Amino acid sequence: MWRSRGGSERGSVAITVALTMTVLLGFAALVVDVGLNWAARTSAQTAADSAALAGASRLLADGPAAALVTVEDLLTDNLADLALPAGWATDGLEANGEVVCWTLPGGPPGPGADCPVGSNALQVITPPVEVHYAFAPVLGKYSNNIKATAAAGAGPAAPNNCVLCLLEPAGPRGLQLLGAGDVDVEGGGIVVNSDNPLALVLSGSGDVSANQIRVVGGVRDLGTGQLLPLAEQGGPPVPDPLEGLLTPDQLPVPPVVRSTTPITVTGNQQLQPGIYDTVTVQNNATLTLQAGVYVFKGLDGLTVEDTALVDNLGDGVTIYLACNAYPAPCSGPGARFRVRDGGQFRADPPSVGEYAGLSIFADRGNTRTLRLQSSRDLNLAGALYGPSTPVRMEARGDLTVNSLMAVDSLTLLSVPGVPDPSVNVSYDPSLPIPGVGVPVLIR
Repeated sequence: MWRSRGGSERGSVAITVALTMTVLLGFAALVVDVGLNWAARTSAQTAADSAALAGASRLLADGPAAALVTVEDLLTDNLADLALPAGWATDGLEANGEVVCWTLPGGPPGPGADCPVGSNALQVITPPVEVHYAFAPVLGKYSNNIKATAAAGAGPAAPNNCVLCLLEPAGPRGLQLLGAGDVDVEGGGIVVNSDNPLALVLSGSGDVSANQIRVVGGVRDLGTGQLLPLAEQGGPPVPDPLEGLLTPDQLPVPPVVRSTTPITVTGNQQLQPGIYDTVTVQNNATLTLQAGVYVFKGLDGLTVEDTALVDNLGDGVTIYLACNAYPAPCSGPGARFRVRDGGQFRADPPSVGEYAGLSIFADRGNTRTLRLQSSRDLNLAGALYGPSTPVRMEARGDLTVNSLMAVDSLTLLSVPGVPDPSVNVSYDPSLPIPGVGVPVLIR
């Protein structure tokens, strides 16, 4: 009887073990196949992210055709055995993957939008990546197709970047309007990096308008001016959009010394690019700058006053505001750029080279205020860049920057008896701009 009972128990144990092993093997199979699925999805997303970032970087630098080639190369390199059908990227069929481009700050377009010239953002939908399961076939599931989507933007209008970038991190009045003058930004947003409670101060009737206005710190509205749209407060400060831009001494062909003493121009004259102490243009003189980079070391830098004019001959010029110890970087006030009275600065920026699209570049440690005191408007066809340089509008002449403006802070003063000055920053992604900045993922 005992033997019979033991045999019965041994049979029950065998059945229990068999059932348990079946369940355990089932779970093991599930874990393996889920792992295969997860690995494939992760791989596809990583490939999509890499392709979007690389494609966006090439988009502004080399155009849509180069961006599409880069996307295909990255996907092929990162996804084993991926077969890309001819024309897949722009055939309008998301089922086999697609690439679309557009201009920020808008959102991605629908299928078939292709990749227009002048775009600064790019979205990648990968072609299907097939996963072959190891154990799921017993349940009738042999494989799965996985796709991933990623989008990236490059240039000043990309997220985490800006078109009017006020980089002072902690001081009050990163942006301040005291009169009736307006600040109008087109093609992007405004970011005030200061975390001070008085980071943005409106105490006049001037308006501030942009696609987006973001202030890390506080907003004080004491006047009748408007923020259009309302400011978004908080969030991280934006990085310096041109942080990687080479200084003149780092260029393949650095500027050479032209003069170590101040130069005063009182009649029509030409100058060659190079390193100068200071240059002051007076009376009715016209100073013509030949194409290249002009480095100013003395405190008076470049001053245009009376009814004098500065223009350029050839491809264009970039003004670099250094310190006396150049090429050593600044650690305080350095050379200034100033126009006053009826002075005019009408020099165009270069269209090619390291400084393509760059009008004024202040050393990153130069804290000297850039004062605009002319009754004439100042129209810069290129970027105005000085991360430690405050800009003050002190006369009726307006400032227009047809590119990026990235400075320490911006103040618009009220001038009794004359119209108050305004600032317009208009970013066009189809125009050259130096150091477009690293691309960022936006989806």
